[in-house]
Amino acid sequence: MKRRVSITLLAALMATAAALGMAGLVSSAGAASPSGNLVVPGIWSLATPSTTTSAVNVLSSVSCTSASNCFAVGYTSAVAGAHQTLVEQWNGTTWSIVTSPSVSLTDNSDLVSVSCLTASSCIAVGSYVTAGVTQTLAEQWNGTTWSIITTPNVSTTQANLRSVSCSSATFCVATGDAGNTGSDVPLALAWNGTAWSTATLPSLPTGDTGTLAGVVCKNAAFCTGVGQVTGTGGTNALIEQWNGTGWSIVANADSAISSSLAGVSCPSTTQCVAVGENLANANSSNLIEQWNGTTWSNSVAPQSGTTAYDLTDVSCFGSTSCVAVGTVVASAPNTVPQALAWNGTSWVAQTPVTPSSTNLNPLYGIACVGGQTCVAVGSSRPTGSTTTLNALIQTAPIVRPGYRFVASDGGVFNYGGASFNGSAGSLKLNQPVVGMAATPDGGGYWLVASDGGIFSYGDASFFGSTGNIHLNKPIVGMASTPDGGGYWLVASDGGIFSYGDASFFGSTGNITLNKPIVGMSSTPSGQGYWLVASDGGIFSYGDAVFQGSTGNLTLNKPVVGMSSTPSGKGYWLVASDGGIFSYGDAVFRGSTGAMKLNQPVVGMSSTPSGNGYWLVASDGGVFSYGDAVFSGSTGNIHLNKPIVGMSA
Repeated sequence: MKRRVSITLLAALMATAAALGMAGLVSSAGAASPSGNLVVPGIWSLATPSTTTSAVNVLSSVSCTSASNCFAVGYTSAVAGAHQTLVEQWNGTTWSIVTSPSVSLTDNSDLVSVSCLTASSCIAVGSYVTAGVTQTLAEQWNGTTWSIITTPNVSTTQANLRSVSCSSATFCVATGDAGNTGSDVPLALAWNGTAWSTATLPSLPTGDTGTLAGVVCKNAAFCTGVGQVTGTGGTNALIEQWNGTGWSIVANADSAISSSLAGVSCPSTTQCVAVGENLANANSSNLIEQWNGTTWSNSVAPQSGTTAYDLTDVSCFGSTSCVAVGTVVASAPNTVPQALAWNGTSWVAQTPVTPSSTNLNPLYGIACVGGQTCVAVGSSRPTGSTTTLNALIQTAPIVRPGYRFVASDGGVFNYGGASFNGSAGSLKLNQPVVGMAATPDGGGYWLVASDGGIFSYGDASFFGSTGNIHLNKPIVGMASTPDGGGYWLVASDGGIFSYGDASFFGSTGNITLNKPIVGMSSTPSGQGYWLVASDGGIFSYGDAVFQGSTGNLTLNKPVVGMSSTPSGKGYWLVASDGGIFSYGDAVFRGSTGAMKLNQPVVGMSSTPSGNGYWLVASDGGVFSYGDAVFSGSTGNIHLNKPIVGMSA
């Protein structure tokens, strides 16, 4: 969603290499979080991109809707040939090339950024050349094909799109620059689901030039674009924000020094991270700025030695978890990839793989799926070659440790490294707690009561509740959005209440149900959800696909909850006797259906890999299957109130 290429480093690499290249991942040691609770990527490893017959294959950007669906874009060409668009898709098993159109076979067509909402909805942007003039290029994926969508011609000499971010199917923003070569000014285009239009940006001082190299939109009223502006005083970082009405330039922490920003990610409207390079010294250094909802401030970026450092992109999957990637010039012109991880306290250097120790190995883009994986892309030139560029893809798993469960009095019990961030156990509640949900980075959680009252802890933000609303039926569960920027509450009649960046996609609130709703699960993209009734009936909304149900089966015991797979292509249902029903790509790993339980099962949670799950009983007894690790339980502890739900 927010992928772009560093202008200064890219120009240097193109001048040296005469071509860009995709970056790939390699095996390396991951950084540990000093807190022991916060989540950062583990070991980086190389993935295998699909190959073309061309000598040059470059990936500039990647966007993932789940751990089993990613799109990476860039270009491919012969050594001295015209660039043609390149798109690769990850299906959870392999990367494969997806046909994408180019404007011309004899002139350059480049894709440099991609933003995907779902597996069937993506926008990619870049530029193409016609009659010597560079123009903006945008393409759309509908789940079957990529097609070119018309963009405004804003310049008769040069216009480039360098980044795109979509917050919905009817709101995307693409940024870049336009004007005469050497005198470009920032450019922004807005997509309303049907057509692109040119946005009005603040004017730069007379004679100044600039670009917006990165953009991220959380919703239709909050976007942040970053880049650089060059004037008589040199080149300085540029930050602009959209508030739903207009764009404005925002003071940044490095306005007085020579600097440039290339990528930006915002886990919420009150937290953003922008990355780039400090150009004030003879050798550039890493630059990281962080937004707290009011001001931008510098963040210490680790690096060693006097070689040139540059960060090109960043992806945040929670307030305590971000990953930035870029390049280090080991010995000009040879480069090695770099990756830094934010753990909520500091940035820690990681070790991505360097495929070629004596050549170009830049990383340009990164996308992280909270609690599951990070994918970085770029290019690599084989040792000994002066012309070949191979697509480079690297991945690193993100494993949230352990699990938590909650009692009806709001008491929270944590196991296996899952952090304790607070509870409502000592509060007098208006209504009992009925469920919980964890933030994507595992640094916090929400509890929900039957009146819809919300209690937020750790890095979980409060976005609203039904605590002061008269409900037709009590709340029975909740689910959070993939970025932790919102949540849904569901009532026993299937009424849905959405807060933060959680969108309403439908409900059973006005339908006569055979049995009451008992839980819900959201899709990995956050663009849909399933509801489950106590008879195992499934109701799917948004991009949630119906995979099957027990609605027409005679059950031994009622269904009490559900959990979906990381791909969003399957789900499990659990009954109060611990019987498991699996649908789609959800694999049955075992159940307590044939066991005599001390207390009934009340909920379940799947592991981040989707290869296992835990069941929890009302006495806090835990049953683990597949790759789910048993880390403890309250099965032998006297509880003040029964357990009502769990989250991993």
